[in-house]
Amino acid sequence: MRKISHKFLIFIAIILTIAVFLVVLDVINKNKINIGIEVAGIHIGGLTYQEALDKLENEYQKLINEDFSLIYQKYNWRVNLKNLGVEINIPETVALAYSRGHEGGKFLSNRYWQIKSFLGYNMNSKWQINTDKLEKFLMENLFVIHQPARNSILVYNKKTQDFIVAPSKSGTVVDRNKLKKDLTETVNKFQTQGINLNLVSEQPEVIETETALAKEKAKTLLANIPISINIREDNQSTKVEEINKETILNLINFEPIKDPDNPNNKILGTEISDEKVRDYLISIAPLINREPTDAQLTVKNGLVTTFALSREGIKLQIENNIPLIIQGIKNKQKEIELKINTTEPKITTETIDNLGITALLSKGVSNFAGSPQNRIHNIRVGAAKFNGVLIKPGEEFSFNKILGEVGPEQGYEPELVILKDKTAPEYGGGLCQVSTTTFRAAVLAGLEITQRYAHAFPVKYYNPQGFDATIYPPFPDLRFINNTPANILVQTKIKGTELFFEFYGAEDERRVVIEGPQQYDFQPDGSMKAKLVQKVFDKNNNLIIDKTFYSNYKSPDLYPVKRNPLE
Repeated sequence: MRKISHKFLIFIAIILTIAVFLVVLDVINKNKINIGIEVAGIHIGGLTYQEALDKLENEYQKLINEDFSLIYQKYNWRVNLKNLGVEINIPETVALAYSRGHEGGKFLSNRYWQIKSFLGYNMNSKWQINTDKLEKFLMENLFVIHQPARNSILVYNKKTQDFIVAPSKSGTVVDRNKLKKDLTETVNKFQTQGINLNLVSEQPEVIETETALAKEKAKTLLANIPISINIREDNQSTKVEEINKETILNLINFEPIKDPDNPNNKILGTEISDEKVRDYLISIAPLINREPTDAQLTVKNGLVTTFALSREGIKLQIENNIPLIIQGIKNKQKEIELKINTTEPKITTETIDNLGITALLSKGVSNFAGSPQNRIHNIRVGAAKFNGVLIKPGEEFSFNKILGEVGPEQGYEPELVILKDKTAPEYGGGLCQVSTTTFRAAVLAGLEITQRYAHAFPVKYYNPQGFDATIYPPFPDLRFINNTPANILVQTKIKGTELFFEFYGAEDERRVVIEGPQQYDFQPDGSMKAKLVQKVFDKNNNLIIDKTFYSNYKSPDLYPVKRNPLE
C-alpha cells in the first residue's frame, strides 16, 4: 500500500511539474513568439511580432543583396538573390512563427507547440521565385550558355499578304530545376554560397507542322478590318480611332496550346494578348482623355458673366476595356464602344447660377518674371489647386489644407525654398508666389486675415515688399475668414509672367482702404522693415477691420543658397 502511494505521489509531482512548466511557458511566451523558434537558423523565439519582423527584415536585406557566384566551367557570374527573382515574404513568415502556440481556442495544439518550440524548432521562411524575372536574367546575362529552344511561329509577310512559318530550333539551357533546388537550400539557410550550373537540352514545344490551326485563326482575325473604336458622349457615339490590319497584328500572340486532338501534345495557338491590348489602349488614351473645363467668369458692365461654359472631363478606362477589345475582334464587330469615366469641373455653369455670385470682389496679382523653369512649373501646379475653390460664409480658409501634400507624386519639381538658415532646393519651391497672390486678393476683398507670416528676407518676386505671405506645410500657414454674406469663388489664371487670383462673390457695399505697403529702416546688409494697413468699412461706413501687417526682413546674406553639388 505504501509502495502504491509513493508512486502516486511521484505521478502527482510530475503532473504538477509539467503544469507549472506550462504555466511558466505561458507567461514567457505571452504576446511573443515561442521560446526556441528559429527561422533559417535565426533565433526569433522570445521576441514580439514587431521585433521578429525587424530582425528578419534586416537579415533578409543582407541576404537578398549579397553577391555570390553562378559557375559553369570557365564562366563565373556574380549575382544576388534579388537578381534571380527570389522573393521572401517576411511578414507572412513571422505571422506563421507567431501562430505556433498562439491559436485561439486550440489548447492542446498550443501546448504541443510550446513544448516542441522549447526543445528547438527551426522553420523555413515563406518564399517564392519570380520565374519570369529568373528567366529574363538568364536570357540577358547567361546567353552564352543559356539558349532556349525556339518554337515554330508565324510571321506576316507584307509583300505576299500572308503568314509564313518560322522554323523551330532545339536549344541548350541552364537546368532550372537544379538551380531552383540550390536556391532553396540557400534561402533555407539564409546563407549564400556559389552554385554550380548544369546544362540540359531543350526541345521546342511546337514544330513547323503544328502551325496550321494558328494560321487559319490569324487569317480570320484579319478578315474583319477595319473596326471603328468609339466613345459615347452626350448620348452620341463618336469615332476616335480605327483598328486596322497592322493594329491586329500587333495585338496577336502566337503561343503553344494543348492540341485538341492529342492532350499530350502542343500546337501553335493564336491569342489576342491582354498585355498588348492594354498597351494599345494606353497609346490611344491621349486621343480621348480630356481635363474638365471650368466655367470662366468675367466682369462686364459691373456684373459677373460667364464667358466660357463648363465642360466635363473624360478619361478612358483601361482594364475594363481590355475584354471589350478582345471580344469585339473575335466576334467580328464593326464597331467597339469603349467605356469612359467622366469628371465634373470644379466650377460648373449651373454652380455659378445657383450660388448667386454677382460681383468680382478683388483681384490679387504678382509677377514671377525671371523665375527658373522649375519654379514656374511649381507655380502652375500649385495655382491650379485653388482654381474653383469655394469658401462658405463664415468659413476659415487654410492655404495648407487645400494645397495638400507637396512632392514628386503631386507633380512638383525641386526648386529653392527658404529654410531655417539657408536657401535650398525642395519639391514645391515657388509656392509662396501662390500664397502671396492669395493673400493680396484676400486683403483687397476686405476679408479677415487670421494668420499671415512674412518671408525671412526680401524676395524680388514679391515686390512691393510687405505684401507677401510665406507658407511651408504644415506651418506657417495663410488663413483668413470669409466675412461676406455669400460664398466666395476663387478663380486663378496666369498671363505671361503674372499670376492672378480673382475672388468672386456677392457685393455687400463694403469699402476697403489699403495703406502701403510702406518700407522703412533700410540697412546696408539688405535687411529692412515694412508695414501694410488694411481698413474695412461696412455699408454704413462703420470701421469693422483695422489691421496692420508688419514685416521684419533679415539680411539675405543669412540664407546662403545650398544647392546639391550633383545638380
